[in-house]
Amino acid sequence: MTILVRPVQGTDADRVAELLDQLGYPADGAAVASRLDYWGDEPSAAVFVAVADDLVVGVTAVHVSPLLEVDGHYARVVALVVDADARRGGIGRALMAAVEAYASAFRCAFVEVTSGRRPEREAAHRFYRGLGFEDLNDIAYRFRKPLPQ
Repeated sequence: MTILVRPVQGTDADRVAELLDQLGYPADGAAVASRLDYWGDEPSAAVFVAVADDLVVGVTAVHVSPLLEVDGHYARVVALVVDADARRGGIGRALMAAVEAYASAFRCAFVEVTSGRRPEREAAHRFYRGLGFEDLNDIAYRFRKPLPQ
């Protein structure tokens, strides 16, 4: 199977919505299309899809931010999902290679990703470790505070 990784297009929105649903984030195509519009307006962010046999089988989104504590930037993967029927075929690796190339173009010092500490995410954790990512859970916490909308 040949895998093509390319920037997302507006016509991919319905399929991206299906993939995000597999990741546990249900959304309809119109909502995803709206999000893709504002992602497209971000000069330091990108969404890539993997296409095999003319079907979008994976998606990732990455955002680059400057660092304050040291010189440089870092990249954060905010989403990565490969269709459940297409996993273990190199699609995730191809998407992450696109992320790393994008981050390198910004001269990022590192790429980080957050993955839920739930049993159903164990395969993802093995995947990231296999790509050389270090689990920082022992040395860092992640905090979040929702803001009023």
